[in-house]
Order: sequence, then C-alpha cells, then structure tokens
Amino acid sequence: MLFFRFFRNRDKYTRPSIALATLVERRAEEFIAFYKERFGYRLNYQPGSLGILDVILSEARYSALSGEWKQWLAVHAGAYFFRVASQRFHEWPQQYLWYHPLEQPVLVMGAPVFRISLLAQQAVLQRLEGKDDSALPQLFAKFERAVLPAVKGDDLLFM
Repeated sequence: MLFFRFFRNRDKYTRPSIALATLVERRAEEFIAFYKERFGYRLNYQPGSLGILDVILSEARYSALSGEWKQWLAVHAGAYFFRVASQRFHEWPQQYLWYHPLEQPVLVMGAPVFRISLLAQQAVLQRLEGKDDSALPQLFAKFERAVLPAVKGDDLLFM
C-alpha cells in the first residue's frame, strides 16, 4: 500500500534514535541466525533475498503458528527488510524513527529534503494475516523506484 502525504503531522513520531537502529540491526541478525540452517548464506541483505522472505511468510501464513510466533516473525522479518533497504541505499540520508500509531519503527529516507518511508514490520504483518498478497520484492521495487528519482518535497509511505 502507498499513502501520499502520510507524515504531514510531524508530531506523529519521535526523533531518530541510534538505539532503535541498533535494535533493528540486532533483530535482523537474529532472523538470519534462526533461518541459517535452512537457507544458508542466501539471506545476505541483498534485494534478491526478499524472495526467501516471501517463502517464509507464505509457509507461516498457512501454518498453525501462535500469535506470539507470528509477532516474532513480523518484527524480525521486518527488521531484515529494513536492513535490505538501508544497505541498498547506504549512501542516502536515512533514519529509523518510532511510529507511534502502529507502535513500530519506520525507515525514513532522504529527510529533510524528501521523505520516502517504509513500514516493513507492517508490510510483513499484512502478508502474514493475508491482507496483502503482493510479493515483498515488488514492494521493495516500488520503494526503490520512489527513492531513486525523489525530489524536494516528496512524501511517501510504503507498507
């Protein structure tokens, strides 16, 4: 899903936090460690590895996972998705902020000139719950197509 001008009210999130970036990184590493035996080194923070995330989420959607495990998967797979995006655009200004309405982190690219934002945990959760059937690589491609030509004043949110 794509929402335009979602962040007009700047009071919806707090200032960037180094601790939040560290937490996202740690959760992404935990996700890789959990699936290392099954997928080896294919979870490598490259955009091509997002297809593996889709496989994991489609299996989890139809399994009998508890709500607690689905939440763990949403948080950690979302963190992995964040790391893929942040490594792809490592030369761009980026920050992790806490998005209070959904109680989860958001990755904001290009601030203060433009803001192209990604709610990765929400994207994963929607796919786990069957609310969105689009593939995560497609979402990443849309995010990438928004970041690369972004100009001053652009304000988009992807989830």
